[in-house]
Amino acid sequence: MRRYILDTNIISYLAVASEEADILAGKLSSLSPFDTLHISIITLYEMVYGTYSTQSHQQKTSLQRAIHFIENHLEIIPLDTREAHIFARLKIQYKHHTGISRNAIKRHNLDLMIAATALATKAILVSNDRIFQTLMDIEPTFRCENWLK
Repeated sequence: MRRYILDTNIISYLAVASEEADILAGKLSSLSPFDTLHISIITLYEMVYGTYSTQSHQQKTSLQRAIHFIENHLEIIPLDTREAHIFARLKIQYKHHTGISRNAIKRHNLDLMIAATALATKAILVSNDRIFQTLMDIEPTFRCENWLK
């Protein structure tokens, strides 16, 4: 049994008819019945924010469908103190590894929180974001798969 956390970009790809959505749907259908799918509460926050911030009716409708799917079919993993400690450690490791500035690293906070959730729950993160490839180099217990490659 494998436990997967779908990153925000994966949910976004699934929300819109596209080649990426077809690839992801194929991967999802090939999972074992014992595998489980989850998202971090951070992803739900990002999706809801997207519905409020977009001016596109089509994009708003797609995001609302994605939120409906999340709320009805995926377990939403909340944040707790374990994630806070892992987040802090990951952020420091990432900063030292990349040499990124104190201000620039702030744009990665949500990704680092999602990675912390995956680590705390011993899940495999599914994402198309490059930061997670770097995190696998930094933190050997962090697992991430890019189902689009």
